[in-house]
Amino acid sequence: MERKDFPYASEYGLDFCKVNVLDDVRVRAILESFFEWSGLGLYRTFGRAPEHNFLFMNKATTEMQVVVVQLWSSGSRVRFWGGSQLHALNGIAAANGLLEVPSERLEGLGLQPTEVVLERGGLALLDARLAFNIIEGFAITFAFATQEELQTWSKMRIPRQTDRLAQKMAEMGSKHIGVNFAFGKSG
Repeated sequence: MERKDFPYASEYGLDFCKVNVLDDVRVRAILESFFEWSGLGLYRTFGRAPEHNFLFMNKATTEMQVVVVQLWSSGSRVRFWGGSQLHALNGIAAANGLLEVPSERLEGLGLQPTEVVLERGGLALLDARLAFNIIEGFAITFAFATQEELQTWSKMRIPRQTDRLAQKMAEMGSKHIGVNFAFGKSG
C-alpha cells in the first residue's frame, strides 16, 4: 500500500519536493489562489490498494483547509469520488495512516467514482476531503494546509541534521508557502 523506499528525509528527497512541487508554477498558483499562506505538512508515497477508498481528512467544513498534490507514476489508475468532499464521511484509521471509507457509504450518498488512467503519470491537486482509490501505480503525495490546520499536525522529521539539509529546508519556504519539518527522531 505504501512505498517506503523513497528517500524523503534526504537531500535528494528535499530537492525532489522543491523542484517538482514547490517550484512548479502550476502548483504554486493553485495553492496561492486558495490560501494566503500554506505549509507542507505531509510528504509520503501511497500505492496500490484497489479494495480501499482513502481520504486525508474527515472534516466537513465549508472551507477547504488542505490541498493534496499527487505526482502519479506512469501506468497509474485511480478512482476519484467526486462530491465526497462535501460530506462528513466518518472515515476510520487505515493501516497506511490515511482514513478509509467503504464504497457502500459513498454509493449510499449517491456518489459514483470517476476512473482516471495515467499512462504517462501525471499531476493531481485535490481537496484533502475527496475520497480516492488507487487501482494501479503509486503517487508521491504532498499535503499543504492552512496555518490554523497545520498547527494541529506533527512536524515531519528529518532524522539527522547537517548544514546542507538545514540550508535546503530554509530554501524550500517562501512568503506564501512554508514547510513543517523538524530535525530529530519522532517520539
